Amino acid sequence: MAHSAEDRFLEIGRIGKPRGLEGVVRFFPNKRFKESLFDRHKLFHIKNRRSDLIPVRLESVHIESKKHKQSFFVKFDMIADRSDAEDAMNRALFIEREHIDEFSETEEDTPLIGYEIQYKGKPFGEVLDIMESPAHPILEVKHGTGSLLIPLVDEYVKETDHQNQVIICINLDQLTDL
Repeated sequence: MAHSAEDRFLEIGRIGKPRGLEGVVRFFPNKRFKESLFDRHKLFHIKNRRSDLIPVRLESVHIESKKHKQSFFVKFDMIADRSDAEDAMNRALFIEREHIDEFSETEEDTPLIGYEIQYKGKPFGEVLDIMESPAHPILEVKHGTGSLLIPLVDEYVKETDHQNQVIICINLDQLTDL
């Protein structure tokens, strides 16, 4: 299956609520994020409303620790004020895959983008994106002329065949009008 140009980027977290009026936002890292990324790299990417990846340069990072939990507050050059920060809320932050070379991919971390979704023994769609959520990853799947969000949990995913790049799903009728 063909891979998009976005395959060269990995999501490392999500932008949260603004803090103050100067465009500082809270950053919620995912499991791929390492704190040293902010020390070593300054160029990241955020998807805009049309899902285009827009480069943003890291200007500053402030880390607060409370009860053994770290909170990241970051300032990017393209987020100038509170209005821009509110617009960036819930958007994913990406970095080029080559900058994550210190992370070894296990079978669990293998990118699923481009995998074929099969349902009831037939092709159903193709994985366009993987969204991280606090509970579990969610697959964005191209189906027909639209897309469908499938939680990456046992209730909907029966088996993942990495060798053939196929995900066998069950119970999708609960998510669609099939």
